[in-house]
Amino acid sequence: MSTVVFRNKTGGSETLPAAPGQSLLDVMRVHGIPGNAVLAYRNGQLVPESTVVVEPGDVIELRQVRHYDLDVVRRPKDHTYATPDPVYTKSILFDHGGTLERRTEQLTADSFVEYVEETFVQSIASGGTMRGGDRIVIGLSGGRDSVAYLKLLERTRGRWPAIDMTAVTITGLPDWEEPATFQAALDACAGLGIGHVIVTAEEVAELFQLREPFVDLMNRVVAGEHRNMNMVIGHQVLRRMLEREAGRTGANVVAFGFNADDLVASMVTWFTTGYRMGGIPVRELGGMRYVFPLYRITKKELTLYLELVAPELNRQGAPGRFTTGPDERSLAYAMADHLYDLWPGIDYYVFNAFENVQRSLLPAVEDHCRNCGGTYVLMEGAPNPAGLCDVCGFLGRQEALRSDAG
Repeated sequence: MSTVVFRNKTGGSETLPAAPGQSLLDVMRVHGIPGNAVLAYRNGQLVPESTVVVEPGDVIELRQVRHYDLDVVRRPKDHTYATPDPVYTKSILFDHGGTLERRTEQLTADSFVEYVEETFVQSIASGGTMRGGDRIVIGLSGGRDSVAYLKLLERTRGRWPAIDMTAVTITGLPDWEEPATFQAALDACAGLGIGHVIVTAEEVAELFQLREPFVDLMNRVVAGEHRNMNMVIGHQVLRRMLEREAGRTGANVVAFGFNADDLVASMVTWFTTGYRMGGIPVRELGGMRYVFPLYRITKKELTLYLELVAPELNRQGAPGRFTTGPDERSLAYAMADHLYDLWPGIDYYVFNAFENVQRSLLPAVEDHCRNCGGTYVLMEGAPNPAGLCDVCGFLGRQEALRSDAG
């Protein structure tokens, strides 16, 4: 028989179930004990927990090194509002004068749909993402987020300000023209009765003054040593083509379908790089307003919402190589997902905190890209090429721009 004992810093001890052949790290993870929180002793000898596999007859002690109550996270005080046949549970960790309590509400299919739609409507009102008289261009990839955005607009019509909206789908890469995804975009627009514009690869190549077809350029990028630039380029292309359409239609707002955990993952990147981010859920840049109307709804919630109200729009293909990001993107998203587990409702806290931080930052310094025409923010402490955004600067170094570009 093997024994693993956790000795905490509040004077208690706990025997953790463990089986021979199981790694000690797995035992700790199952029981919510971080490796950084303990020293491990195996049969009285200090050992690194990352190398230990539990053997028959082992006596292993995990001694917490810092004085705090780990059970605040492992076993938070929980108040659950139960319901028969739930399809989803929504949890928020509340801080009341230093005392934490997790409140959990179980939601049926009907009450979940109502919750998402009410959250969407209230987010518009409180976040100012859609204002009366706005002329909005929305990027419609056909992915779940942008389709869910239009479905929410359709089902909550009359509860948000009167606006003028144009949806834009940008083509040019195989991933962006996957048949099921493209049809989802068309169906979503038809349901809402809004205008739909398709931007071609030729238009992308013209705006960015490329020497070769857009797909050929991206094939070279994803196959080469700079494949980490794949999504950076893709996002800049999407943004600039939306801005171009906004200029054509006289729109003053560009809307993106980024959800809550998209933005939390962006904040993970911000905290670990120091690169400046604009505001959430609204940011101003170059005379244009950029908005994130889904900022209070997670990807999981949007996916479940579509499954319940429009399952035909939820059948989409797997991501391809042009929409699969680098490892650091996966790291940021995984960290965001873990944060939601450890601190339910963390987005409510970090978005409000980030709004306060914005007030204390130095004024942003903008520049104008002489190649693609986009406005961008100069980054403190980084070598910013004069008059070129990051993407056009990279494309220039790869000799991907026409000789007369810029």
